[in-house]
Amino acid sequence: MFAKIKKYFLRKHLATKKPNKIREVCSLERANSVGVLCEITDEDSYKAIFRIFTQLQQGGRIVHLIGYIDEKYVPFYCLQQLSADYFCQKQLNWCGEPNMIQVTDFINRDFDILIDFNYRYHAPIEAILATAHSKFIIGSCADYQQQYDLTLQTENGNYTQFLGSAFTYTSKLAGK
Repeated sequence: MFAKIKKYFLRKHLATKKPNKIREVCSLERANSVGVLCEITDEDSYKAIFRIFTQLQQGGRIVHLIGYIDEKYVPFYCLQQLSADYFCQKQLNWCGEPNMIQVTDFINRDFDILIDFNYRYHAPIEAILATAHSKFIIGSCADYQQQYDLTLQTENGNYTQFLGSAFTYTSKLAGK
């Protein structure tokens, strides 16, 4: 019951913070800046996301990663870096919105593409997606479909397949 009330107030609050943005289709191959949004559930998911993060950086792109950990503390294996930050439940306000300057900076960046690797609902992820200034948002979670510009269906947790689909479909949409 309390969760439904929090979700209602979060959505009401986010409706007032929606940015006016111009959507631009850009292929992932030609994107200069990419934002990566994900949930870290364990050390294996961290390693898988970090492999994807490194792969995206090798293309000469500016890549920033924000990872959410649905626990009270950020685990020891989530290493903060210049372009990779992680947050947990302790950094959320009462309705589930992140209270970190790094998350605010991530939201305010004009990424060519923002990729959401989440496959289940979390209020802080919805808050980030709803207020992001990115030109094009890609994801696969059914709960966030109104936030996405492109929704892809893949297996839960198969990040490599999801990234491959993102490369394919953004190239097709951009006419390349």
